[in-house]
Amino acid sequence: MPENPARTVRATPVTTYNYVMSGLSVRSDVEMPSAILAEASGGGEPDVTITIGEVPAHLAAATRVGGDWEFAPGEFLLRLRDLMKVYVTGGSSILLEPAATCDPGDLTLYLLGTCFAILLQQRGRVVLHASAVAVGDRAMLFCGASGMGKSTMAAMLSERGYPLLNDDVCNLSPDADDRYSVYPDGRMLKLWSGSVDHLRWTATEDARIRHDAEKFYMAPASVDLKPRIVGGVYMLHAAEAGATATVEPLNAAESMSLLTVNAYRPALVKAMQMVPTYFAASAALQRHAGVFRLSRPMDFSRAAESLDVLEAHWAGIR
Repeated sequence: MPENPARTVRATPVTTYNYVMSGLSVRSDVEMPSAILAEASGGGEPDVTITIGEVPAHLAAATRVGGDWEFAPGEFLLRLRDLMKVYVTGGSSILLEPAATCDPGDLTLYLLGTCFAILLQQRGRVVLHASAVAVGDRAMLFCGASGMGKSTMAAMLSERGYPLLNDDVCNLSPDADDRYSVYPDGRMLKLWSGSVDHLRWTATEDARIRHDAEKFYMAPASVDLKPRIVGGVYMLHAAEAGATATVEPLNAAESMSLLTVNAYRPALVKAMQMVPTYFAASAALQRHAGVFRLSRPMDFSRAAESLDVLEAHWAGIR
């Protein structure tokens, strides 16, 4: 295995970076290569700060404690094996203490995934393990187990002119009418090499997510940062051999079960006592948007069939 030239994370950062993520301005001590839009905060205080420093060993007022985490209202302490310790507070601050040998790829993945999901939930948002694209003035979401092609589906749709809103971490917030809007994060897609090859995109070595994985950060064909009301949620499902792509609505019980399972980290939802929030969001999405099962062939050569079926479905529900 060749030596990774960037194995050590700086304990004292020499540069700060400005991003817009999930509708929030972010100032970070950590460079996040998957954040494809970087904008200065205009001199004002950012919504979120990400800093490197010493994380407290414990929470003084913890009300719930797990094997590697501690929770108090407005506070969350997380110990990620031998990689890092994380302290998230008030929905506005992430303090990181990486191990000296923490791989920068791991640092970025956990920061933009688990750590940011904790912060968003502290702000009362619902965070799904999903990708999302813009279809007119609506957001269409894709959920499913790892390997079901959430990112690949979003990438293919971006090629058809549907801008990417979110990949992997998809956060939603309700309005006064109980409709949920998606807040885009402007981050790149994370695609396995097989998907990159199918799309005929070019993956460079410096776009590799981790030094030891055939997965790459890839810029979608188009991106949009405007929040959009959810127009539909699609649960990705592998069709039986020889079957064609289909879309079918799910009933309320199925929708509630699957949406809860597809929270970004279901264990976090329980740890942060947000299960009722997710149940309420599931019911609202069922009422106002609809939750569907998209069964499709997993063969790349038949990918266009799924996209055609989706577009026909969207034309029928607008």
